[in-house]
Amino acid sequence: MASSNTLKSGPSLLPYYLIVFGMAAGLASVVTLLAEFRNNLGFSEFSIGASVAGGLGAGFIAALTLGPQADRGRAPLMLRSGLLLGLAGLIVMAVATDFWLFMLGRVLMGLAFGVAQPATRRTVIVADPQNLGRNVGRLGAFDVAGFVVGPAAAAALNAIGGFRAPFWFMAVFLALLIPTAWRAQSDTAAKDVTRQPLSDLLKNRQLLGACSVVSAYFVFIGAFESVWILDMDNRGASQWQIGVTVTCIALPIAVLAPWGGGLAQRYGPRKWALAMITTCSIFNALFGLVPGLVALILLTIGCGFAEGIGFPSGTMLVSSSVPQSRQAAAQGLASAIEVGTAAIAALGLAAVYASAGHTAAYLTASATMLVLLTVGWKLTAGIGGPQEKVSQSSTE
Repeated sequence: MASSNTLKSGPSLLPYYLIVFGMAAGLASVVTLLAEFRNNLGFSEFSIGASVAGGLGAGFIAALTLGPQADRGRAPLMLRSGLLLGLAGLIVMAVATDFWLFMLGRVLMGLAFGVAQPATRRTVIVADPQNLGRNVGRLGAFDVAGFVVGPAAAAALNAIGGFRAPFWFMAVFLALLIPTAWRAQSDTAAKDVTRQPLSDLLKNRQLLGACSVVSAYFVFIGAFESVWILDMDNRGASQWQIGVTVTCIALPIAVLAPWGGGLAQRYGPRKWALAMITTCSIFNALFGLVPGLVALILLTIGCGFAEGIGFPSGTMLVSSSVPQSRQAAAQGLASAIEVGTAAIAALGLAAVYASAGHTAAYLTASATMLVLLTVGWKLTAGIGGPQEKVSQSSTE
């Protein structure tokens, strides 16, 4: 392993962690207040699902087309661009009165994540391969910590200043992170100097399998954004209850992710990821089978613990299938497939929910997850073993 690639000589990861935290907090505010947009502005349930799908679709395009640029030394620029796009998206949603303007803000947020995420993942992965699991876990912890802080802040600000106040607050918070983004530095790992085409990655059977595994998790995310929030509201949850519940779900993920990343590196991310996402699919089915608000809340919090232990393993599984010089392109492809899956899931499950109810929507999501996991299990055979195998592909 090259000594020049250690954490000491590599870039500081703190700017990447902080930007991810801020953007996640902003997105969490959007998710938490979806029911408020429906109730205050008259958006239909299908329109809410369409806005979620639009944001995810924008992230899909950005991650797929711009992700490889981070492998060519442009990760800091992409991080800064993502932050500014996220800031613009929050401001647009803060002033939105019509659906098209709200959709525009959601699309800008999607673009922000699609630009920043591949750059962030590449830098964190290649900075210190010996501690890959810990660093990816920390990235996940900062990401999810945004979802811990965001919903609670959004609920409090909504109660104090109305449903637009959280967007203004989060926009100011992102603006305060601009100096941090400008301190981000490029990594010193191998770059894609030959500008290899995306088609090369599409021929990588193991990478496609890893993408299938992580996309199964994003069916779960799509169901959460387009069904779970509205289902909570329909079961009688107030806005503060939704915000506090989302915080309670995210808290164990943020706390457990660094530890879970270390375990995934030690025992192999393939088994770790498959076990976690299978557990999520079971919980997702149970969401639609239990009556009442309290049971839904308790099951979702329980699912959060399973997510925390396995959260970093999907990113690590993708990393295991490609060399250093293609990390951002692979993570961009994975992100694109993830959000594309989530966009389709959000739109489709919103339609199922509107026409057939919550039980059919949850069971449909769970079955889809299991199909994707089966495909991923077959295609990823031979990768994602213990620590030595995980590190090896990063140094080829």
